[in-house]
Amino acid sequence: MSELLTIDNVHYKVVTRTDARESPITYIQSPAHPIYDFDLLEATLRHVPDEQPRGAIQVPPDNHWEIDARLPFEKPLTAYVRDFFPEVTTVTLENIARKQFELSNDSPFADAAGLTALRQIYSSWQNATLSPHPQWSDPLLMLPILPTSSASRGAARSIALPHPSSTGTLNRLDFDPLRFQRQWLLYLTSYSPVEFKRFMAALLTRNGYTVIEPNSFNSFPALVFRRTGHDYVFFMSLHRTRIPKISLPMYMDPKTADLRLETQVGGVAAKAVNDAHSANKIIWLKGGTEIRPGVADTIFIIRDDNARL
Repeated sequence: MSELLTIDNVHYKVVTRTDARESPITYIQSPAHPIYDFDLLEATLRHVPDEQPRGAIQVPPDNHWEIDARLPFEKPLTAYVRDFFPEVTTVTLENIARKQFELSNDSPFADAAGLTALRQIYSSWQNATLSPHPQWSDPLLMLPILPTSSASRGAARSIALPHPSSTGTLNRLDFDPLRFQRQWLLYLTSYSPVEFKRFMAALLTRNGYTVIEPNSFNSFPALVFRRTGHDYVFFMSLHRTRIPKISLPMYMDPKTADLRLETQVGGVAAKAVNDAHSANKIIWLKGGTEIRPGVADTIFIIRDDNARL
């Protein structure tokens, strides 16, 4: 159902509002744009930002409507993502922004509640505060859980990696070594698990995560980390692959090997993992480097359901 607002004798269509998704802000649409999907809103913000949906406010004492002088968005959605995830690939950048838009709006098209949610997310990023929408504020929480193949005779379990240049859906995060060439070239000369942990911890830190200090053991490498804005804890095992999958030999399975959590990540990180697991706030990830012919080198992160406990 379309509503109309009259402001200074001009009739404006109101961006969709539904009872199930209340929004504290009313938005009006430019007559040139009957409906906004991600691509149209992104292009509007990039080229004609004044034509984005605008907030409308009622002004006392007669409660007449005026257009809020402040623009809801100061830049394209991908630019907000780039500010806080500076080293992701261009494909990942757009996939994050698109997924965030569709989840916030619960639709491919913008509504008032979704636009407000996006503004709240970006505000929480800028102010390093808790997000009212944690599930949409961190791309690692938006990743799908990728399936793990069953072990069969003569073959280990494995996880097939989606293609790193797949557009339109967020099923992995990729970081572009061209954005941190010095660290990447240094990493390529190192084969130590400890150096692998340090390289990945530094990358996560540069992109806004807080990593619990990794231990100096050369055991199966893994990291534990958090991000301001929500109370989830991430556990990520680290892998180097030259094929489009991660093989999971049985000796990496904590149920069949003596790989104590404390040995992998240290006592402080192990406690954080156990506490988060008890609170149902632990997210299990796999990440590392993918170097293979015909595909640009990348550092990836995927989400799986393989608990380390």
